[in-house]
Amino acid sequence: MLKKVNRLKKRKEFNYIYKKGQIAHADDFFVHFVRAFKPYAQIGISVSKSVGNSVVRSRVKRIISEACRLNIDSFAVKNYVITAKPSAKDKTSVDIEKQLLKLLKKNNLMREKNV
Repeated sequence: MLKKVNRLKKRKEFNYIYKKGQIAHADDFFVHFVRAFKPYAQIGISVSKSVGNSVVRSRVKRIISEACRLNIDSFAVKNYVITAKPSAKDKTSVDIEKQLLKLLKKNNLMREKNV
């Protein structure tokens, strides 16, 4: 599970990102993102009823959350809302994590490594 400071929970935060943010697409999800107002990345996860029943939605949400938790240091400092597509229900955690990292790299959303 993501740390509390890295989670978006309020509807107002989600709506702001949907309204003001940009969109990046992957095969099984898409990401809305906007400039952050805090010095760390914050992530919200949304899975609609079209993905499946509550058990399936919860599984997809846990998989995406774990992929984000493992790679939170790679995220640029922005606010993100990750929305799952119905095709995500058949994917493994490895597939989701690979897609997430590929999407971040493709859209220049990865934090620069300072050596």
